[in-house]
Amino acid sequence: MEPRARARLYTFFSRLFVRELDDAFVEVLRGELGAALLPTFSASAELDLLSPAARRQATFDVDFAHLTMVNVVPYESFYRRDDAMIESGGANPLATFLTKYGFEADLAAARSLSPDHLGIELELMAVLCAREADADAPALAAQVRRVELELLSEHLLSWAPVYLLAVRRNARTGLYAEAADALLHLLHQHHEALAE
Repeated sequence: MEPRARARLYTFFSRLFVRELDDAFVEVLRGELGAALLPTFSASAELDLLSPAARRQATFDVDFAHLTMVNVVPYESFYRRDDAMIESGGANPLATFLTKYGFEADLAAARSLSPDHLGIELELMAVLCAREADADAPALAAQVRRVELELLSEHLLSWAPVYLLAVRRNARTGLYAEAADALLHLLHQHHEALAE
């Protein structure tokens, strides 16, 4: 898969897991990308629940809260700490990575407690894939791919599969259940491509 296309997929999943659905993202879900990534959802009666806004909120906002705030936790530190707490300080597992490569997470925009939220890590991967696509030399593209592999190996794949399996098991809507499967497939496919 071409890096720019991969960046687009990571952006899609980052947006899906970082905040509730809005009119703009509903259009994405109803469009080509939504149909390609989530074919079962796109062919289901659930698609009709995306509007009007009141029906969408009653169905999907409830599931989003259930899967990202109430019953399932989308933070790397929760899965990697022995005490299952979210680390928001300097010991956060992603903080060193961000500092090492000169990135900064906008916690307010992501409505996040710490930088190791799934949506932030996916958006970071989207940025890296876009930089790979824009690299003007093969050596630079290879360097970016090494950083992508590090983010996947040392961060996303160390915890996100457990979270995504919990999402699939606990989702009340087909949207989030299928999205969890599709994202898990993307992560493994990307890792496999980078490891070759």
